Amino acid sequence: MRQYRRVYDLEVKLNNLPPFDQGVLMALVSLTATLKSMPGFDGEALGKAAQRFIDEPPLGCEKGPAFDAYEWPLSVLKNDLSQLQILLDADKTRN
Repeated sequence: MRQYRRVYDLEVKLNNLPPFDQGVLMALVSLTATLKSMPGFDGEALGKAAQRFIDEPPLGCEKGPAFDAYEWPLSVLKNDLSQLQILLDADKTRN
């Protein structure tokens, strides 16, 4: 149930973004999924790098909605993308 809630939250966030932001985020997700599927790719190093940027946000992105917006694409780099697959599969069944 928790996994479906996260997928729903992702859909809501995506629907509230301007089209350009949606496109950039989807490009990032696609590139990340492709990289993570490649043999020998060091996903742990990617996750550590993303976490470093999350831990040390630039000025103006340290808290509140600015931090949420800043952190969200970085979390794509470090998180499991199985939620994305669920979202994509759900979209296929709606079409």
